[in-house]
Amino acid sequence: MSNAARAFIGWFGPRGLNSLLLALLAVQASVPGAEGLLAITGVVVLLSVVLHGASATPLAAWYGRRVDRQTLAEEREATATGLFQHEAKEVPRITPAELAVRLATPHPPIVLDVRTRSQYEQDDAQIPGSVRVAPDQVEAWAAHEARERSVVAYCT
Repeated sequence: MSNAARAFIGWFGPRGLNSLLLALLAVQASVPGAEGLLAITGVVVLLSVVLHGASATPLAAWYGRRVDRQTLAEEREATATGLFQHEAKEVPRITPAELAVRLATPHPPIVLDVRTRSQYEQDDAQIPGSVRVAPDQVEAWAAHEARERSVVAYCT
């Protein structure tokens, strides 16, 4: 995760309700000074709500522009043809039956599951023996793989 994403999540992440609950538990347990702690916590939470509320729209717009400029194309790509930077008609395609035949040979291809994260989360079933590689990790995966076997990538 980028530093900008960490900062964005950190700023808009946890809200103050848990802090209020913990301070309230201290009041209920009759901890000395707990009422003052609850009052200070309430002020901090109120300021947090105001600051986060006022900054939500401008910071979300800034973060959106930053992501738009710096996100790698392969993180946005949802098709195998786009991932491998070819026109759709240039990418060789095989049918499931052809893949089954190739998988039964002594030197089967490496099968990559390159579905987007959201597609994978909707249906995490995979072709048996396939390797799950997120679309934004295909280049890194390929850099460390031997080039002795052919590769078949699939997505939905």
